[in-house]
Order: sequence, then C-alpha cells, then structure tokens
Amino acid sequence: MTTDATVRTAVVFVHGLIERRPMDIFDDFAKTVLAPHEGRWEYYPQPLEITDSYEARRYVVPSAGVDLYEYDWSFLMTGPRYSGVIASLARTFLRRPAHVPDSLFGIWRLAWLVLIVPLAVLLGVMIIGGYFLQTGVAGWIVGLVTSVVVLSIALAVLRTMPRALIRSFLTTGFVNVARYFDLLAPESYVVRRAIRGGLVDLLYTLQQGSYARIVVVGHGIGGYIAYDALTTSWAETHELRAVPPERPEGLGALAGLEAAADRVVAEPNSAGALDEFQTAQFELWQDLRRQGNPWRITDFVTIGTPMAMADFFVGRPPILAGLGRADGRRHDLFDKLTRRGVVVRCPPRSEASPVDAVESGPANYGSAGVLGAQSPFAVTRWTNIWFPVRRGSIRGDWFGGVLRPLFGPGVREIAVSGNLPERLRPGVPQTKYFKYPDRAAEGDVAFHLREALALEDHSGLDVSVNAPVPDPAAVDRVVYRSWQRSM
Repeated sequence: MTTDATVRTAVVFVHGLIERRPMDIFDDFAKTVLAPHEGRWEYYPQPLEITDSYEARRYVVPSAGVDLYEYDWSFLMTGPRYSGVIASLARTFLRRPAHVPDSLFGIWRLAWLVLIVPLAVLLGVMIIGGYFLQTGVAGWIVGLVTSVVVLSIALAVLRTMPRALIRSFLTTGFVNVARYFDLLAPESYVVRRAIRGGLVDLLYTLQQGSYARIVVVGHGIGGYIAYDALTTSWAETHELRAVPPERPEGLGALAGLEAAADRVVAEPNSAGALDEFQTAQFELWQDLRRQGNPWRITDFVTIGTPMAMADFFVGRPPILAGLGRADGRRHDLFDKLTRRGVVVRCPPRSEASPVDAVESGPANYGSAGVLGAQSPFAVTRWTNIWFPVRRGSIRGDWFGGVLRPLFGPGVREIAVSGNLPERLRPGVPQTKYFKYPDRAAEGDVAFHLREALALEDHSGLDVSVNAPVPDPAAVDRVVYRSWQRSM
C-alpha cells in the first residue's frame, strides 16, 4: 500500500503576538505567500474538520495544489495574566549596555531615559525648593509649585501607562512570551502543554493525509510554538518506517548530510556551505520518506520571532547576571539546554555525544539507518526572516533577530531590506510583515516568503515520493495523539 503521490502541499501558519481572534491576519498571510493571478488572489475558504476549533478555516488554492491552515492558540493562553513578566523584564533591562542585544538596545535606552528624566526633574524641584526656603520665600509657595509639577507628571504617567499596558500589542506580546516561557508556574506549564499538544495533533493528522509536503510557518511567538511542536512530533515519529533499517538502500544520503553539516559548522559564514547543507537536508528527507517514515515537513520558516532572545527566556539566567563584567552565564545555560536535548539546533548536535560533552564532535545523526531523536533539522530546512534593527535605533522589529548564534549555522537568515518605510516605523514593524502582499520586489517580505515556500514553483523539489505506509511491526512503538496521552 502506498500513499497518494499527488504533489499537494499543506502550509501551517502559527500566528504571533497580534492575533486577537482566529484568522485576524490569515488573509494577509495567504496573500503574502501566494502570487496573484491577473491582479487577484484565487483561494477559497473550506471548513477545517480536523481541529477542535469551530471558528478555524482553511484556504484551498486549486491551481497550485496548496492548502493553507492556521493554528490558533490564543484561546488556550489562560492562567495568571502577568505570570513571569516581572522576572523577564528584570532580566531584559537590568543589564550593562554592552550586554543588551542589538534589537533591544534602543528601547532599553529609551526606557531608562523615561524612568530617569522624571526622577531628575523631581530631584531638581526639591533642590530648587530648598534653595528658595533658605532665601525666605514662604513655604506655601514652594509647596504649591512643587505639588503642581509633581501632579502634572503623575497625571501624564497615569494617562499614558494604562493605555500602553492594555492596548499596546507590544505589551500584550511581551506578556504572552513571558507567560509561555514561565516554567516555574504550574499554570504556565499546563498552558504550554495544551498549546504545543494542539499543534502536534494537527501536524500528526496532516501527515496521515494525502499531502506530499508540509511547510510550517511561525510568526512572532508562534515561531517558538511551532519549534516546540516540530521537535515533539519528531521525537515521537523519527523511528517509524515500513522497511527494516538494515535494508541496503536505507538512508543513502545520510553520509552526505553529515559531511555538509560538518562543513557548515566549520564555515558558518559561507553561503556555499549553507546551500550544500540545505540541499543535503532535502535529499535525506527523500530517503526518509522512501523508508516509510511519515515525516513530510520539508521546511520551517520563522518570521520576526523572539527566539532571537531565547537565551533570556528559555535559559533564564539569574536576574542580576547582566550587571556583571562578563555575560557568558546566559550562553552557558543555553548551551547546557542544548546538551540535555531541551533545545535542538540546526544542524543538530551529534547523537553520539554524551550530555557532558561540551564539543559535540563530528556529525553523527543516526545508526542502523534510523535518525536519532535530536535530529529533526537533519531533514527539515530552516529559514528565518526579520526586519533588522540597527544598534541604538528603535526602528525595526524589536522582537526579531538573528537565530544562528543560538540555534546553529544551518539556519538561513534573511534580513528584510525592502518594505520601506513601514519596517522603519518605531514599535510597529512586528505587525507589518503581512500588510503589503502586493509588494513583492526583491528584498520585500512577500518576495522572500514566496521564494522560501516555493508553493507555485517547486524549484526542482521532487516531493512526490512514492512512500510506503509505516508498518507497526517494523518498530515496537505506538504514537498517541495528545488527547490519548491524557487518558
């Protein structure tokens, strides 16, 4: 028995910080990743029966053989409203200037100025008032002037702060990020498990269907939610196959992938090494499918994701660590999570390396023709897109940034140079990635996304692998859906 070899593609979109209701930005996303035909976009709404959300829909593009799905997680973000926020803010802002990430340095400096300038004004008023008291000016006059100044500042703060805290997508986004990563609160753990489990179930269901290829796109915090679900799904399915692992054809491309991984680690700035690595990833994915593994995810795309600050949120260094002379503590903690398998890199860490090995050694991603549990990005290519921020500026996406220092040199980084002037407006570029789908010139978001996803022009990708169905007898393991795990 074989799967349907029709070249159909499923795109799973995981929304980010600005989603208020299901499908709030799904239309904009669909138009951004699909090229219009004769001035209009041709996609059609269909019910989405495979999730528990009755509001969710999918968009079908018959001409391209593409189905677009949105995974909505906002209704699952329950629990304490500001759980983990104070600690996350302290880790971010209680730092020496040299230890502040480039994307945050401008807003870090602005926040401290907003705090220090009013305090300096009040201190100045007190000093001036003291001086006039010494010159015989009546105390009630000094008190009146001081009260007017203090009350004016207080009223201005009281008028602006609630609006910023309640209505600003930036505040809401930071709160959601902090809540998702607050591993100390039991409520946050439950929320994270529910959010991740729902997406794992969706990917599991799609991989049992007739799609030849699946692409996962995560925007904002949706990038880390998608990352969590990908690594969880891989850990549950990487051993599945329909043929014995000793079969001669096995994973013939594995040796080439391991050699390409070693090269991209040795030459992290080489475009040629990265191209070779991603080509080898796709070839190994084809071998994996021919074995009968259900993994159909060829590409993972992150857009403006706060994963660039994962060493703050996931590594959770001591709150005052950033005030020291060196800032290596957060990097050491994040590296320890990588060695423990909590964080998976691209290219992956060698499966042959023990937890205590600081250097992972030459790439070794499997034995007996089966890839290891830490190697999802041996077969899934990763592209990261973001609006860059010049250090010291507040123009650009404060949440996005380069992922390679934390997640490995196998990530293809794309700093958007187009979409002017919107991407340079302070504080709002996080909301602008999908606002201008009709702009697809080289350097624009739409150009980069369409090139990375290759939905209408597969660019030579042979995804129509005639793969056999996994045989339960070939591996002594059963994969359960998340709702089955809790029974």
